Amino acid sequence: MRLNYETCIVGSKCVLVPYRPCHVERYHEWMKHPYLLEMTGSEPLSLQEEIDMQISWRDDDQKCTFIVLAREKCNFLDSGDLTLEDANFPQRNLEAMVGDVNLFFSEEEDEEEEVEDTISPPKEKPTQQLQAELDIMIAEEDCRGQGLGKEASCLMMLYGTKAKTIRRFFCKIKENNQPSLSLFQKKLGFQQCAYAACFQEFELERRENSSDETREGIQAMLGDAFQWTTFKCPIKIEESKTVD
Repeated sequence: MRLNYETCIVGSKCVLVPYRPCHVERYHEWMKHPYLLEMTGSEPLSLQEEIDMQISWRDDDQKCTFIVLAREKCNFLDSGDLTLEDANFPQRNLEAMVGDVNLFFSEEEDEEEEVEDTISPPKEKPTQQLQAELDIMIAEEDCRGQGLGKEASCLMMLYGTKAKTIRRFFCKIKENNQPSLSLFQKKLGFQQCAYAACFQEFELERRENSSDETREGIQAMLGDAFQWTTFKCPIKIEESKTVD
């Protein structure tokens, strides 16, 4: 998604940076691991296919992806001012990569079917409310169990409530993926809403009446003292030629 392609999000434990060409090789190595492929329901891709996928995701307004960095491993500008632009931040911090987090946008399904009224004049349909499927992967095994997955998921949802006014987030998790089930149910407040026996997969959701309520609930999980911020990482000239 181009909307987030120059945005970095900074939390207390992690930093989210847009998925750039410089990240593809490391990501490709992650996705060779059988366990990660099984837990994410993914198929192995060639390096060229991963390169093409990065471009596709960049240009698809229905998908938003960030690479998750461990903040303690990041090299910030000497000034320490996180509000400054830092075009080289993603490239400079490749060694801090630990995973990725994604949103897939779609329209919410109507909870009640509309009843046809042949007497009243036709009413203008309200704007369809968007929802988002949330995926999180902490690929580096030694970085799991440190709260990075929870914080990265919360930062992504906070971003989604502002960028796309999302009020419903959901995820689909294999029934044998206990770490992810525990993360979403016990730490992120998701509840089971469906089960697909053919895929052995649970669907969990977090839904509020508005994006503002969703944002307030997520902020409450992180605590009143939690602060997050963003800064810009403008694309370099050579890459901008492929974006235009």
